[in-house]
Amino acid sequence: MTNRRAMGQLEAEILAILWAEGGWMTPRAVLERLDSDPPVVYSTAMTILRRLWKKDTLERRLVGKAYEYRPLKDEGEQTADRMAELLGAARDPDAALVHFLGTLDARHRRHLRTILDKRRR
Repeated sequence: MTNRRAMGQLEAEILAILWAEGGWMTPRAVLERLDSDPPVVYSTAMTILRRLWKKDTLERRLVGKAYEYRPLKDEGEQTADRMAELLGAARDPDAALVHFLGTLDARHRRHLRTILDKRRR
């Protein structure tokens, strides 16, 4: 039986590499940093980068004959956008938010309270 990644896992791994690098990267450079099982081939890395670019998650520029890519948003912004998207798509967003808050540990709840208190001022 073949090891298969969860849907979107390779995109997440590639984004993590790009965020860690903090600058422009070629598909080859991304592939060299990708520690993956099963291994990823160059054409797959290019496909994922192109897909993320088409989703407006990455920007790209042509350097010589190759494209370089970098994220349009940092990890925090991207995560917040995704959370807002999921919450907006929920049939009962209030219930989804209550359930999400119930999953937070005490440290995250305290941090959230601090953020909310600062915004209220």
